[in-house]
Amino acid sequence: MREVAFRFEYVQAMKILIVSEMSVPYAVGGGEVRYALLSRELAKRGHDVTWLSMRQRESPDEEMIDGVRHLHRGPRIASPPSRPLLAMIRFMVTAFFHILTHRYDIIDTQTYAPLPPVWLACLLSRQKMVATIHDTSSKPAATSGGDDQWLSARDRWIVKPIEKLLYRLPYRKIVAVSRAVADDLVKRFGVKPSRISVVANGVDVVAIDAAPVSDKRVDLLFVGRVIPHKHVEDFLEVVARLVASRRSSGGPPITAAVVGGGPLLASMRQRAESLGLANKVEFTGDLATHAEVIGRMKAARVLVLPSTREGFGLVLGEAMACGTPCVAYDVPPVRETLADGEAGVLVPPRNVESLTAAIETLLGDTAVRERLIEAGRHRAVPHFAAATFAERMEAVYRYYRKNERIEAFSTLINGS
Repeated sequence: MREVAFRFEYVQAMKILIVSEMSVPYAVGGGEVRYALLSRELAKRGHDVTWLSMRQRESPDEEMIDGVRHLHRGPRIASPPSRPLLAMIRFMVTAFFHILTHRYDIIDTQTYAPLPPVWLACLLSRQKMVATIHDTSSKPAATSGGDDQWLSARDRWIVKPIEKLLYRLPYRKIVAVSRAVADDLVKRFGVKPSRISVVANGVDVVAIDAAPVSDKRVDLLFVGRVIPHKHVEDFLEVVARLVASRRSSGGPPITAAVVGGGPLLASMRQRAESLGLANKVEFTGDLATHAEVIGRMKAARVLVLPSTREGFGLVLGEAMACGTPCVAYDVPPVRETLADGEAGVLVPPRNVESLTAAIETLLGDTAVRERLIEAGRHRAVPHFAAATFAERMEAVYRYYRKNERIEAFSTLINGS
């Protein structure tokens, strides 16, 4: 799958709607962070951008953030991203009627719940829609280390056919955040390649450079939601092995932190205690600002992502921009983000022994660390920069708006 970049002879402002269940600053998952960066950059480029999402925590019904109009509708969600099924259904209805009663040049909607109602509303109102797919569900064992990830046996028989139908709805265009996601849509879900454009996530390099370094320095850092497929238990096992190794060899102590909240946070704390790590691993929960998260990344010697399910791996892009070397499980989207291992270390999924060995090497070899820091920064700054990301998405919006006459030329870019 190849990514297409466009250059235009003129810029005409568009009226753009983004639809997602959650939004920044009330939820900060990869999808929300992607849209926050995109909407801000599009507004800076002169476009009229509206972001429709659920009412979350203390959010007002309407607010302006970084030049973007935020509309919060439907039931209020107390603890995003967790939301009841009924709340999702009510928001789907709300989004449907909003689109029927408003006009936009392009509507960008992410998975999962908003896709069907927005597609139907766009069909009825004859508006243009782009479906953004961040990831697909449970992968075959060959690409996930045999991990069933977030789909339980009970849910799999329901989710898989619904997901297949969801991706095959005739959206005007699908945007995949990585070639790996695009390939999966084609191979497993039967989506035509001509319907897909690949636009990698952006990274706010300017904000990352400006964020202060935390004074809480650690050797190993995990950043993300504490949920099953992130495998924080593997991270803790690695820490336990390194602690034991250092104790027996008389080496310096190991320090580690888990930054992020989630449904498994309490059980991971208990697991750390059972491994004798109660005073070795800090669990921060969700930090107040993203700048604090970046500060913790900058203060870490190695960022570890033992995840078996990623659509892109945004935390890796941010860590590379921070100058923090990364070690991660070798799943296709992560391999793509880390440039096939040139900008980070890849190890087989769920192989804690290999993960431990790779981290031990990074902690002990300054030359390897410096090479990865340089390669990661070189990867993040030109390829994932916010302005480049916004330009690519703007090009997709313009190119696939029917009946809009634009003189453009395209350049096929191999790699994101």
